[in-house]
Amino acid sequence: MTDFVSTLSDFSQINLEQLNASASFLDRIDRKFLLTEKQLEEILKEFDDDFFVLEIAGKKIFSYDNIYMDTSNYKFYNDHQNKAKSRVKVRTRLYKDADLSFFEFKQKQKGVTRKFRYQIPVEEHAVMTKEAKWFYKWVYMSFYWEKAEKISPAIRTSYSRMTLVSKDSSERLTIDFNIKTDDLRNDKSKEVDLTNLVIVESKSMSKKCKSIDIITSHWIKKAKSCSKYSLWVVYSGLAEKFSTFENTMEEIKRIKKEVNTK
Repeated sequence: MTDFVSTLSDFSQINLEQLNASASFLDRIDRKFLLTEKQLEEILKEFDDDFFVLEIAGKKIFSYDNIYMDTSNYKFYNDHQNKAKSRVKVRTRLYKDADLSFFEFKQKQKGVTRKFRYQIPVEEHAVMTKEAKWFYKWVYMSFYWEKAEKISPAIRTSYSRMTLVSKDSSERLTIDFNIKTDDLRNDKSKEVDLTNLVIVESKSMSKKCKSIDIITSHWIKKAKSCSKYSLWVVYSGLAEKFSTFENTMEEIKRIKKEVNTK
């Protein structure tokens, strides 16, 4: 795995309070790009003039652990595979370095993602508590006016993340690497290690973003149908159909092959 710490030393820093105040973007347009670690190393150097890097307690790269919930027949995955106009994801997220956890509900419609969340005790990470069930059902009902189906933990993902914030507060950029995923409903499943894959995600309400200009100048195209959860369902062998994600999977295959041929 590439060490990006030295490159990040050239960036000015922003703390968590400043980030949340200026660029939380709970409502936003998401744009994702798939890169190799080598490509990221080259591109990252072009961001330092226009972006801050999030720093907490002297650290700029953080460890995340997500537990995605779904119905027994993977409704949330299938809604994306079937190109439903409105989609939902539900998860708990653990910020390992901060020992902080949240229950989160994400809804995407007409290209706009809305996120609702509340802080939970760390020990409730990966648990559908009574409060979590109520929150999930209430938010779901507010969008769809129908009873929410029962959900339970389905997929675990872990990765390293660095977060950049544009100096004009118009964009937040998350960069995920060292990605691993696991099927929580199968005791015999093996962890999938997506070596060399980097997922860069721009979060903004602006159609024009500095990061997109930089990335596309390197002939890297915006990823199509790049839901992290949906891809992890596919890579865990749980999807009966995955045609919606085939182009993205081909790109990930190319990225992984680059490592295998070295």
